[in-house]
Amino acid sequence: MKNAAPSYTPFKVAPIAIAVSSALAMMSSTALAAEQSTVKLEQIEVVDTAQDGYAVKSAASVKYTQELVDTPQTINIVNEQVLEDQGVTSLEDALRNVAGVSTFGAGEGGGGNVNTTDNVTIRGFDANGSIYSDGIRDVAGYSRDTFNTEQIEVAKGANGTISGKGSAGGSVNLVTKAANLRGDKNSISASYDEGDTARLTGDFNKVLSDDSALRLNLMAEQGGDYWDNGEEEYKSYAIAPSYFTKVSEDTDLTINLMHMKQDNTPVIGLPFITEEVAAATGLPEGMIDEQYWDNYYGVKGLDFSEVEATTLTAILNHSLNKNWAFRNQTRFGVTETQAIITRPWPENTGTRAAPNYTGNYLTTNTKRDFSDNQLAVSQFDFLGELNTGSIRHDLVIGAEIYQEKQTSYDADLSNITRSQSSYDATNPGVTTATGSYSLTKNNVFVGQGLAAYLSNTATINDYVQLSGGVRAERYETEQDTYDAGAFQETLKSDADLLTWRAGINVKPTSNTSIYASVANAQQPYGSDISADRVRGVDAEDVRGSDPISSTTMEIGTKAELFNSKLLLSAAVFETTKDTYDTNDSDELIFGEEESKGFELSATGQLTDTLSITASYTKQDAKVTEDASSSDNVGDGLSSAPDESASVWLSYKGEKLGLGIGAEYTSGNDYWRRSEVYFTTGEVTLVNAMASYAFTENLSAQLNISNLTDERYATDYSAKGHFLPGNPRNVKATVKYDF
Repeated sequence: MKNAAPSYTPFKVAPIAIAVSSALAMMSSTALAAEQSTVKLEQIEVVDTAQDGYAVKSAASVKYTQELVDTPQTINIVNEQVLEDQGVTSLEDALRNVAGVSTFGAGEGGGGNVNTTDNVTIRGFDANGSIYSDGIRDVAGYSRDTFNTEQIEVAKGANGTISGKGSAGGSVNLVTKAANLRGDKNSISASYDEGDTARLTGDFNKVLSDDSALRLNLMAEQGGDYWDNGEEEYKSYAIAPSYFTKVSEDTDLTINLMHMKQDNTPVIGLPFITEEVAAATGLPEGMIDEQYWDNYYGVKGLDFSEVEATTLTAILNHSLNKNWAFRNQTRFGVTETQAIITRPWPENTGTRAAPNYTGNYLTTNTKRDFSDNQLAVSQFDFLGELNTGSIRHDLVIGAEIYQEKQTSYDADLSNITRSQSSYDATNPGVTTATGSYSLTKNNVFVGQGLAAYLSNTATINDYVQLSGGVRAERYETEQDTYDAGAFQETLKSDADLLTWRAGINVKPTSNTSIYASVANAQQPYGSDISADRVRGVDAEDVRGSDPISSTTMEIGTKAELFNSKLLLSAAVFETTKDTYDTNDSDELIFGEEESKGFELSATGQLTDTLSITASYTKQDAKVTEDASSSDNVGDGLSSAPDESASVWLSYKGEKLGLGIGAEYTSGNDYWRRSEVYFTTGEVTLVNAMASYAFTENLSAQLNISNLTDERYATDYSAKGHFLPGNPRNVKATVKYDF
């Protein structure tokens, strides 16, 4: 069926919280000092993110001039060793290591449509438009694989001076593996699990000369039918070459290419028995009984999802003198998405106002996504050190120019014939389809911007640092609308953004800090490369409105222990965010949402052989102002659990490795029309690992996820379907290093 597509060319304190606290209390031995390589541009250091163990000293972005212990902001980092020990291969699974981050989709940010792309909220705020790769925003929506990822960084809170327009909750940055001069290092890894997922990856770094190196990462994966419905399958293939060369003594150049293709037959959900459907069928209200989870509720021969993504990035570093360096990063990217996925949809022979549910589910309601995303961006940074008397200033002066473009298409399925139009939720049978569909252009949305920014950390003395930054940005959008493929009109908007941050860091000792900071972010119309609509308000009204603003205040403390190989952090935070709203006269005004709470984390080495990554967040996220209805004030925010925590401990002996951990959430709620339509309730997932090195080169690893076989939902739609989390899964991996 998918071959029929026309071609086109796109340009309470949780139990786990007690475990975290217990783990923190164990810290009484000296940690292993891992080697860390740096490439120096005179006094400017570009830190290599490769690490031994779980310890990470610094964020990868050059915009963070200080090590994590001296950065007045909560930044959680999951490095490559954690991903490998846990057997994690996707961004969403990796983010389960970070408390305060939810990957519960809540119907596409509350829109009621379960989807198969990455869904991320940070501290209760949607962050799907704030996912970055090497500091450049990834504008397309898809499920990201970590085969070419060195580490994942979660910067929490409003952070517009660092990342630009974006989320109130924070941002996620994936750091790409790149060619390096550390020596020849190669590995091949093969795995297989109970979902019949076979995966093969390769990572090859070859030093070509004293001044150049080549690296190649490869990935192929197929499988994913964890509930054994016989149809669900996910195929991914990717190649990522990287080349590094020292052009001269003062200049180096890195070129990274990544091409990835996904060809999936996904399941977007199982029937959720609503109150009306329960009355019509006699089935219990809620998620359909587990005995039916192996049914296939899609349409065979019609449902598919294809993604093809390509990015080309060039990074130039040049030492200007002993105190200053210049860095340019330029990227071009294209992502094509084609998808038709059938959703379980309750049959209603009445109207929305006067429904008459039959108890059956329709086969004709589909989620369709046909879009092309294009990205062109260039960042220019001057990095330097300046002394005014006894005060040292670590400065970043930069500019960014970018264009993001999305072309979307409508899919006409009128020529599709299905073998049945509806089914019984407990006995759906097999629905097949014949025919073809056609595409017509629907919308072309272009967002482009120009920004300039300045950041400074002033070290007053050994005990006090002051930091601040400002970013000025001009953002313009142009939207061409079409009806049945015929051009209708061009709509334009623009916004001037000004973001800032300030902080003070007091250092009682060289390896501890106490800080206070305040920062803001702004989110203009169309910042996610889409035509925003708000509660039925026409996009034209939103287009002329002011950007959504948010502000984060944070007070915290950090300490490095055990020869600086273990980082402990604690912070209290409060974020307020404006929201588009309407009053009784349908005039567009602002409401407000708020999230406040505290966080604890520990990352690094407890001993030479014992590593830990752990975090705990307690938050209160709610609506604080709403002009449309005072009844909404006090409502919670979707995908914002009151408590969340994660802990993972690993032991690495000479040959034997062991790991144990758990993830906890007090409950992800889906809020709609001032009520909780669905809640997951408390969910605790236990995971374990055992590995053995047979030789210096050959090793094997066994990972068990969801060890207790917990039943839970990872997404929910008020339209009448949910997506279950995977059952207990055993995964075996063999790795050969040479």
